[in-house]
Amino acid sequence: MAASRAGVAGRYLAAVRADTGQPTAYLPPCGKRYPGAARRPLRWPGPGSVPLGDGCLDRLSAMLLGYAPRRAETITLAGLSALTGAPLDTPTPSRLLPGWHTLRRSVPSGGAFHPNEIYLAWAGSPDLAAGVYHYDPPHHCLELLRPGSPAARLDRLLGVAAAPRHALLLTHRPWKNTSKYGAFGYRLGIVDSGVLLAQMLTSPVDATPRLDLDPALAGELLGLDAELEATYAAIEFPAHADVPWTPLASGGPPPATGLDHDRLGHDAAHPSAVALHRATYDRYADAEPPSADRLPADCLSARRLPADRLPVGPAAGRALDLPPARPLDLVAAAARRASAANLGPGLTAGQVADILACAAGRAGSPALVALARQPLYPEIWCLARTVDGIPADAYRYRPHRHRLVPTGPPGTADDAAAYPHRVDRRMVTRGATLYLVHAGSRPVDQLSPASFHRLHLLAGVALHLAGLAATATGAASRALGGLTADAVAARLGLPDGASPLTQLLVGTPAPRPGVLAAHLTEGNPHG
Repeated sequence: MAASRAGVAGRYLAAVRADTGQPTAYLPPCGKRYPGAARRPLRWPGPGSVPLGDGCLDRLSAMLLGYAPRRAETITLAGLSALTGAPLDTPTPSRLLPGWHTLRRSVPSGGAFHPNEIYLAWAGSPDLAAGVYHYDPPHHCLELLRPGSPAARLDRLLGVAAAPRHALLLTHRPWKNTSKYGAFGYRLGIVDSGVLLAQMLTSPVDATPRLDLDPALAGELLGLDAELEATYAAIEFPAHADVPWTPLASGGPPPATGLDHDRLGHDAAHPSAVALHRATYDRYADAEPPSADRLPADCLSARRLPADRLPVGPAAGRALDLPPARPLDLVAAAARRASAANLGPGLTAGQVADILACAAGRAGSPALVALARQPLYPEIWCLARTVDGIPADAYRYRPHRHRLVPTGPPGTADDAAAYPHRVDRRMVTRGATLYLVHAGSRPVDQLSPASFHRLHLLAGVALHLAGLAATATGAASRALGGLTADAVAARLGLPDGASPLTQLLVGTPAPRPGVLAAHLTEGNPHG
């Protein structure tokens, strides 16, 4: 079976490189709902309401708020005029204005598609009956899919537990963004899945992530078709209440709505993306686990430079020791994080040091630190442009020594082709760009499907940690999934075979002309 899946990732990446067209229109994202299910609203800590407390259900509400809308945005006529280039006295801005009212989440997602769902296997508590639930983010409520204790099913899925437990089950809807991003959408969706995993683990709840799940067992518990929605992670946490045990109801959940566009996306998806998804989530996928495919730090010296030239820069090729990393409150940052539409200068070496350390897993909950120790966790490169205390150059971050090692070839300049055309390129010159890089012994296109998936999932974890750290230090950031790998690799001086996966632009906060925002939550001690 492993041999039959060889080359699946390579064929998929070749399709991504060949798919250069831009859609003229795309299907809007649709949220998933279970209209026939009983609904249980969760407390919303909005302005003027009573803050969430430390009760079991309040702590659950706080965790799930990490995926809920946190602020509302309205774009003004002046803002629309700036975006469209149309004068204020033309019909264009007034015609578009009614549609520019948006709910924004603190979790970033490519194109704001958010191709993930959250389910809850709840052991029971005095304020919430045992059962399997689906989380409805826009309404911040739970939909009951199957009443009764899920303990026996969780024992089969996660292993027998010595004490009662609850579990969050995270799923990926791989075709939700296909109409906009084509073949690239599948890769982007895996990174988004890692972002959500990191967000859920910022909570102070004693949680344990589980990534090696049997997709068939997970699908049976939740009533899912893995072709359209697959379970990629579970987060288990202790259940402290002693409640009467009742068996889980037989049968599946009530019919769901919101998947019509996913089905159309699946039908239109590139065959290589469908093949990669099936190879990752079929019932034999565990026969080929993610490999320990990471090159030791001492082996990363073979950069893309002529043999007679050393990787020197303004720092004369010597490593730059960073200021000590400070403790950061990622929980508080999770409620304030937003994708910047503009960046300003003034980023400091201390801020960059904190962001790099956090992205490398040196901060955060024990669960996040454990994820950063996984073999496929990405390396971090930094392209400093205007950072107080760091010379402009490309660097590899060495987390164990907390220092930057210059890697940029001398005399190189940014290649405009490395950035999506729709991004204001002035943003990339006002601070630094962090790149998450696979520098393993095998190139990305030679990885197994399981390793390919795990690599991009962990890249999403690191990306979100960096974004949260930027917010915690007072900086602003914007994640960008689209890049030209060869141009970026040449600019960074990456080793042969290394590949940039995704990037985060970092700078100081700058105003967004024409946008009015109102925060929807406050007084949340758990993020």
